[in-house]
Amino acid sequence: MTPPPSEKPIYESTVIWAEVEDTDTHYSVIGSLCEASIEARHPCDFIHRSMFILSRTWPVTVFTLVLLALPLVMTAIGVNYLHECPREPKLPIYLVVGGCFGIIKLIFLLWKQIKRHRDDVIDLHDDDDLLTMTRMTNMALNVFLSVWFVFGHYWLIRIWKPHFHAPLHEPRNWCDETVFLFTLWQLVICHIIISIVVLVAVILYCCFVCVKCFLHDDHSQSQQDKPDNKKQDCKR
Repeated sequence: MTPPPSEKPIYESTVIWAEVEDTDTHYSVIGSLCEASIEARHPCDFIHRSMFILSRTWPVTVFTLVLLALPLVMTAIGVNYLHECPREPKLPIYLVVGGCFGIIKLIFLLWKQIKRHRDDVIDLHDDDDLLTMTRMTNMALNVFLSVWFVFGHYWLIRIWKPHFHAPLHEPRNWCDETVFLFTLWQLVICHIIISIVVLVAVILYCCFVCVKCFLHDDHSQSQQDKPDNKKQDCKR
């Protein structure tokens, strides 16, 4: 017997929805490095791709932000002790100029990294004029800071172990201890950072060689298996 049209039957049912996991939007660093090792044409290409991938990670961004304190302190000490190193007056100037351009360089790097995190696109999709301008600016900063870094070594070694207080017989033969020691440690920190980058590049180079050797052996093995399979088919 069917129910009247005005009455509707009520059915009890339970629907269990499977839990839908959110898609992981963060790319895998290891997976990206593996893809770069396969797509790279030579070791330098792989190192360049890998450095780009590593620069997009948040630890590198945080490290760059912390490193920004170094040029800020350089500028502050150089300005405050501008006339406190008569033995080599260029040493405080080295701190001021190097600190100012170092701040510009690190802010430029932070801007690029934050932009990559926000847009999650490669710079190749940007406007050509803007891309060319940023590359030229980055190159000019790198060249100037490298040359200025060498001058800092020269000016520091030139007055190695100076008097920290003005002697009576040579009133200009001294340099403030803060200026001298901070310049020394600033150069040491820069050398440590450069050494870490070189070490990472060497590790990436070794990984690239190992991956290529593994792929080459795997390809050779697959090529050897094909004739064996053909021979077996012919015998059959």
